Amino acid sequence: MPQKASIIEIIKQQIKKEESLPVLSPKALTIQKEATKEDPDFEVLARLIRMDPTLTGQVLKTANSPFYRGLGSVDTINDAVVRLGQDEMVNIVMKVLHQQNFRSSHPLIRPYQIRLWNHSVSCAIGSLWTVKYLSMEDLTSKAFIAGLLHDMGKLYLLTAIEKTFQSKTAAFKPPPQLIDKILDNLHSAMGYNLLTKWHLPEQYRIIARDHHTDEYDHSNMLLLIVRLVNAVCMKIETNGPETDLAGIVSSKEADILGMPEIGVAELEIALEDARTQSAT
Repeated sequence: MPQKASIIEIIKQQIKKEESLPVLSPKALTIQKEATKEDPDFEVLARLIRMDPTLTGQVLKTANSPFYRGLGSVDTINDAVVRLGQDEMVNIVMKVLHQQNFRSSHPLIRPYQIRLWNHSVSCAIGSLWTVKYLSMEDLTSKAFIAGLLHDMGKLYLLTAIEKTFQSKTAAFKPPPQLIDKILDNLHSAMGYNLLTKWHLPEQYRIIARDHHTDEYDHSNMLLLIVRLVNAVCMKIETNGPETDLAGIVSSKEADILGMPEIGVAELEIALEDARTQSAT
Protein backbone atom coordinates (compact mmCIF):
# COMPACT_ATOMS: atom_id res chain seq x y z
CA MET A 1 0.00 0.00 0.00
CA PRO A 2 2.68 2.58 -0.98
CA GLN A 3 0.16 5.30 -1.85
CA LYS A 4 -1.48 5.17 1.58
CA ALA A 5 1.88 5.35 3.32
CA SER A 6 2.98 8.33 1.23
CA ILE A 7 -0.25 10.22 1.94
CA ILE A 8 0.04 9.62 5.68
CA GLU A 9 3.66 10.76 5.56
CA ILE A 10 2.62 13.95 3.73
CA ILE A 11 0.08 14.68 6.47
CA LYS A 12 2.62 14.00 9.22
CA GLN A 13 5.07 16.37 7.55
CA GLN A 14 2.37 19.04 7.37
CA ILE A 15 1.50 18.55 11.03
CA LYS A 16 5.08 19.45 11.97
CA LYS A 17 4.47 22.94 10.62
CA GLU A 18 3.00 25.42 13.09
CA GLU A 19 0.68 26.72 10.36
CA SER A 20 -1.30 23.46 10.63
CA LEU A 21 -2.17 24.12 14.27
CA PRO A 22 -5.84 25.10 14.75
CA VAL A 23 -5.61 28.71 15.86
CA LEU A 24 -6.75 30.24 19.10
CA SER A 25 -5.85 33.92 19.31
CA PRO A 26 -3.66 35.05 22.24
CA LYS A 27 -6.75 36.68 23.75
CA ALA A 28 -8.77 33.48 23.36
CA LEU A 29 -5.97 31.46 24.93
CA THR A 30 -5.93 33.85 27.91
CA ILE A 31 -9.71 33.49 28.32
CA GLN A 32 -9.47 29.71 28.01
CA LYS A 33 -6.68 29.57 30.58
CA GLU A 34 -8.82 31.44 33.11
CA ALA A 35 -11.98 29.47 32.26
CA THR A 36 -10.30 26.08 32.76
CA LYS A 37 -8.69 26.88 36.10
CA GLU A 38 -9.75 24.72 39.04
CA ASP A 39 -11.27 27.84 40.60
CA PRO A 40 -11.68 30.53 37.90
CA ASP A 41 -12.04 34.16 38.88
CA PHE A 42 -15.30 35.19 37.23
CA GLU A 43 -14.66 38.89 37.62
CA VAL A 44 -11.45 38.41 35.62
CA LEU A 45 -13.23 36.16 33.12
CA ALA A 46 -16.07 38.62 32.60
CA ARG A 47 -13.57 41.47 32.11
CA LEU A 48 -11.62 39.44 29.51
CA ILE A 49 -14.82 38.63 27.62
CA ARG A 50 -16.00 42.24 27.65
CA MET A 51 -12.68 43.29 26.08
CA ASP A 52 -13.59 41.24 22.98
CA PRO A 53 -16.75 42.67 21.33
CA THR A 54 -17.08 39.70 18.98
CA LEU A 55 -16.87 37.16 21.78
CA THR A 56 -19.24 39.22 23.92
CA GLY A 57 -21.82 39.21 21.13
CA GLN A 58 -21.44 35.49 20.53
CA VAL A 59 -21.70 34.66 24.23
CA LEU A 60 -24.86 36.74 24.63
CA LYS A 61 -26.33 35.23 21.47
CA THR A 62 -25.65 31.74 22.79
CA ALA A 63 -27.02 32.58 26.22
CA ASN A 64 -30.24 33.78 24.56
CA SER A 65 -30.48 30.85 22.13
CA PRO A 66 -33.42 28.38 22.08
CA PHE A 67 -31.33 25.86 24.02
CA TYR A 68 -31.54 28.16 27.06
CA ARG A 69 -35.13 29.24 26.41
CA GLY A 70 -37.10 30.04 29.54
CA LEU A 71 -34.17 31.45 31.48
CA GLY A 72 -35.02 35.03 30.61
CA SER A 73 -33.24 37.61 28.48
CA VAL A 74 -29.51 38.06 29.07
CA ASP A 75 -28.21 41.52 28.19
CA THR A 76 -24.75 41.71 29.77
CA ILE A 77 -21.92 39.35 30.62
CA ASN A 78 -22.60 39.91 34.32
CA ASP A 79 -26.25 39.02 33.72
CA ALA A 80 -25.12 35.85 31.95
CA VAL A 81 -23.08 34.77 34.98
CA VAL A 82 -25.96 35.54 37.35
CA ARG A 83 -28.72 33.99 35.23
CA LEU A 84 -26.88 30.94 33.95
CA GLY A 85 -24.50 30.22 36.80
CA GLN A 86 -20.73 30.14 36.69
CA ASP A 87 -20.32 26.60 35.36
CA GLU A 88 -22.80 27.16 32.54
CA MET A 89 -21.14 30.44 31.67
CA VAL A 90 -17.77 28.71 31.32
CA ASN A 91 -19.38 26.06 29.10
CA ILE A 92 -20.78 28.72 26.78
CA VAL A 93 -17.45 30.57 26.64
CA MET A 94 -15.57 27.38 25.76
CA LYS A 95 -18.12 26.47 23.12
CA VAL A 96 -17.92 29.89 21.48
CA LEU A 97 -14.11 29.96 21.58
CA HIS A 98 -13.72 26.61 19.87
CA GLN A 99 -16.55 26.85 17.37
CA GLN A 100 -14.52 29.47 15.53
CA ASN A 101 -12.09 26.73 14.41
CA PHE A 102 -14.81 24.82 12.56
CA ARG A 103 -15.33 27.18 9.62
CA SER A 104 -13.41 25.79 6.70
CA SER A 105 -14.60 26.78 3.22
CA HIS A 106 -12.95 23.76 1.60
CA PRO A 107 -15.69 21.55 0.05
CA LEU A 108 -14.10 18.33 1.31
CA ILE A 109 -13.12 19.52 4.79
CA ARG A 110 -16.25 21.49 5.68
CA PRO A 111 -18.63 18.47 5.97
CA TYR A 112 -16.12 16.70 8.22
CA GLN A 113 -15.93 19.77 10.44
CA ILE A 114 -19.72 20.05 10.70
CA ARG A 115 -20.05 16.42 11.74
CA LEU A 116 -17.15 16.74 14.17
CA TRP A 117 -18.57 19.88 15.78
CA ASN A 118 -22.03 18.35 16.18
CA HIS A 119 -20.48 15.24 17.71
CA SER A 120 -18.31 17.30 20.07
CA VAL A 121 -21.25 19.38 21.30
CA SER A 122 -23.37 16.24 21.75
CA CYS A 123 -20.61 14.64 23.82
CA ALA A 124 -20.31 17.81 25.89
CA ILE A 125 -24.04 17.94 26.59
CA GLY A 126 -24.16 14.20 27.25
CA SER A 127 -21.19 14.28 29.62
CA LEU A 128 -22.75 17.08 31.65
CA TRP A 129 -26.09 15.24 31.69
CA THR A 130 -24.41 12.03 32.89
CA VAL A 131 -22.50 13.77 35.68
CA LYS A 132 -25.76 15.24 36.94
CA TYR A 133 -27.60 11.93 36.56
CA LEU A 134 -24.94 10.13 38.62
CA SER A 135 -24.81 12.98 41.18
CA MET A 136 -21.07 13.50 40.68
CA GLU A 137 -21.15 17.15 41.71
CA ASP A 138 -17.36 17.43 41.85
CA LEU A 139 -17.21 16.86 38.06
CA THR A 140 -19.97 19.29 37.08
CA SER A 141 -17.58 22.10 36.17
CA LYS A 142 -15.39 19.80 34.03
CA ALA A 143 -17.80 17.49 32.20
CA PHE A 144 -18.94 19.79 29.39
CA ILE A 145 -15.38 20.89 28.58
CA ALA A 146 -14.08 17.30 28.63
CA GLY A 147 -16.77 16.18 26.19
CA LEU A 148 -16.33 19.23 23.97
CA LEU A 149 -12.57 18.79 23.57
CA HIS A 150 -12.14 15.01 23.50
CA ASP A 151 -11.97 14.79 19.67
CA MET A 152 -9.92 17.93 18.97
CA GLY A 153 -7.23 15.71 17.43
CA LYS A 154 -9.54 15.27 14.44
CA LEU A 155 -9.69 19.06 14.04
CA TYR A 156 -5.88 19.13 14.13
CA LEU A 157 -5.70 16.49 11.37
CA LEU A 158 -8.40 18.18 9.27
CA THR A 159 -6.52 21.48 9.49
CA ALA A 160 -3.33 19.74 8.32
CA ILE A 161 -5.17 18.02 5.46
CA GLU A 162 -6.69 21.31 4.36
CA LYS A 163 -3.30 23.05 4.43
CA THR A 164 -1.89 20.22 2.32
CA PHE A 165 -4.66 20.64 -0.23
CA GLN A 166 -3.89 24.36 -0.36
CA SER A 167 -0.21 23.64 -0.97
CA LYS A 168 -1.23 21.86 -4.19
CA THR A 169 0.84 18.78 -3.44
CA ALA A 170 0.32 16.71 -6.58
CA ALA A 171 0.48 13.33 -4.85
CA PHE A 172 -2.04 14.33 -2.22
CA LYS A 173 -5.45 13.04 -3.33
CA PRO A 174 -6.80 10.97 -0.43
CA PRO A 175 -10.25 9.41 -0.92
CA PRO A 176 -12.81 9.97 1.87
CA GLN A 177 -12.34 6.38 3.10
CA LEU A 178 -8.64 7.04 3.70
CA ILE A 179 -9.37 10.36 5.43
CA ASP A 180 -11.76 8.51 7.74
CA LYS A 181 -9.07 5.95 8.56
CA ILE A 182 -6.47 8.65 9.20
CA LEU A 183 -8.83 10.51 11.54
CA ASP A 184 -9.74 7.33 13.41
CA ASN A 185 -6.17 6.08 13.82
CA LEU A 186 -4.29 9.28 14.60
CA HIS A 187 -6.69 11.64 16.34
CA SER A 188 -6.14 10.51 19.94
CA ALA A 189 -2.40 11.22 19.93
CA MET A 190 -2.92 14.43 17.95
CA GLY A 191 -5.59 15.53 20.42
CA TYR A 192 -3.19 15.18 23.33
CA ASN A 193 -0.58 17.18 21.40
CA LEU A 194 -3.01 19.94 20.47
CA LEU A 195 -4.45 20.38 23.96
CA THR A 196 -0.87 20.48 25.26
CA LYS A 197 -0.04 23.27 22.80
CA TRP A 198 -3.18 25.08 23.99
CA HIS A 199 -1.91 24.75 27.60
CA LEU A 200 -5.03 22.94 28.79
CA PRO A 201 -5.01 21.04 32.10
CA GLU A 202 -3.71 17.48 32.05
CA GLN A 203 -7.12 15.98 32.84
CA TYR A 204 -8.48 17.11 29.46
CA ARG A 205 -5.35 16.00 27.60
CA ILE A 206 -5.61 12.51 29.08
CA ILE A 207 -9.23 12.21 27.96
CA ALA A 208 -8.30 13.25 24.42
CA ARG A 209 -5.55 10.61 24.43
CA ASP A 210 -7.33 7.72 26.16
CA HIS A 211 -11.00 7.87 25.13
CA HIS A 212 -10.54 4.93 22.72
CA THR A 213 -7.57 3.00 24.09
CA ASP A 214 -7.95 -0.45 25.66
CA GLU A 215 -5.56 0.40 28.47
CA TYR A 216 -6.72 3.33 30.58
CA ASP A 217 -7.15 4.45 34.19
CA HIS A 218 -10.37 2.85 35.46
CA SER A 219 -10.41 5.23 38.43
CA ASN A 220 -10.65 8.31 36.17
CA MET A 221 -14.39 8.95 36.44
CA LEU A 222 -14.40 11.85 33.98
CA LEU A 223 -12.65 9.72 31.36
CA LEU A 224 -15.14 6.89 31.93
CA ILE A 225 -18.05 9.29 31.44
CA VAL A 226 -16.68 10.69 28.19
CA ARG A 227 -15.99 7.16 26.90
CA LEU A 228 -19.55 6.09 27.72
CA VAL A 229 -21.17 9.19 26.22
CA ASN A 230 -18.94 9.04 23.15
CA ALA A 231 -20.11 5.47 22.53
CA VAL A 232 -23.78 6.49 22.77
CA CYS A 233 -23.22 9.45 20.44
CA MET A 234 -21.46 7.27 17.89
CA LYS A 235 -24.29 4.71 18.02
CA ILE A 236 -26.87 7.43 17.38
CA GLU A 237 -24.85 9.00 14.56
CA THR A 238 -24.11 5.68 12.88
CA ASN A 239 -27.32 3.73 13.19
CA GLY A 240 -30.07 6.04 14.34
CA PRO A 241 -32.04 6.27 17.59
CA GLU A 242 -33.37 2.70 17.30
CA THR A 243 -29.86 1.25 17.79
CA ASP A 244 -29.48 -1.54 20.33
CA LEU A 245 -27.45 -0.11 23.23
CA ALA A 246 -26.90 -3.47 24.93
CA GLY A 247 -23.15 -3.37 24.33
CA ILE A 248 -22.88 0.01 26.03
CA VAL A 249 -25.11 -1.03 28.93
CA SER A 250 -22.83 -4.04 29.56
CA SER A 251 -19.58 -2.09 29.05
CA LYS A 252 -16.87 -1.75 31.69
CA GLU A 253 -17.50 2.00 31.75
CA ALA A 254 -21.18 1.57 32.62
CA ASP A 255 -20.32 -1.06 35.23
CA ILE A 256 -17.70 1.05 37.01
CA LEU A 257 -19.86 4.19 36.89
CA GLY A 258 -22.91 2.29 38.11
CA MET A 259 -24.87 3.52 35.08
CA PRO A 260 -28.05 1.41 34.85
CA GLU A 261 -29.74 0.36 31.63
CA ILE A 262 -32.49 2.93 32.15
CA GLY A 263 -29.80 5.60 32.58
CA VAL A 264 -28.22 4.77 29.22
CA ALA A 265 -31.66 4.86 27.59
CA GLU A 266 -32.45 8.24 29.18
CA LEU A 267 -29.05 9.56 28.07
CA GLU A 268 -29.89 8.58 24.50
CA ILE A 269 -33.22 10.41 24.75
CA ALA A 270 -31.51 13.50 26.20
CA LEU A 271 -29.01 13.52 23.33
CA GLU A 272 -31.76 13.15 20.75
CA ASP A 273 -33.66 16.03 22.36
CA ALA A 274 -30.51 18.20 22.31
CA ARG A 275 -29.98 17.39 18.62
CA THR A 276 -33.57 18.37 17.86
CA GLN A 277 -33.30 21.64 19.78
CA SER A 278 -30.04 22.61 18.10
CA ALA A 279 -31.65 22.04 14.69
CA THR A 280 -34.55 24.41 15.41
